[in-house]
Amino acid sequence: MGNIHNTFGLNKFKTMKETSKGVEFKHIGNGEVIYLLPNKEITIVLNPKTVEGNKKLEEKSTGLRHSTVLREFPKREHTGNEPISFGYAYKFLSEDELDAFLDELNTLSF
Repeated sequence: MGNIHNTFGLNKFKTMKETSKGVEFKHIGNGEVIYLLPNKEITIVLNPKTVEGNKKLEEKSTGLRHSTVLREFPKREHTGNEPISFGYAYKFLSEDELDAFLDELNTLSF
């Protein structure tokens, strides 16, 4: 995971919080928060407020992800009794794919 952390750093994200459920990164310029989840594939989750209304980002997403680790994101009803934080997930096969996506995010105006 160390190299993945470097990929975020090179794209102007700094590590804010790290748990066994995921890592929270914050963009040093615009404050945008992204979560990295510990899956077999490289999986990140973006804030729904960032994705919704951006057709390109919506199309690239692999779907919604609900998790308590997404603490900076809005909450909604899902399967439990209480609302849970959610966001749009994106999966990558390599760090190069992740790097290209983060670079593309840096060109968007949040």
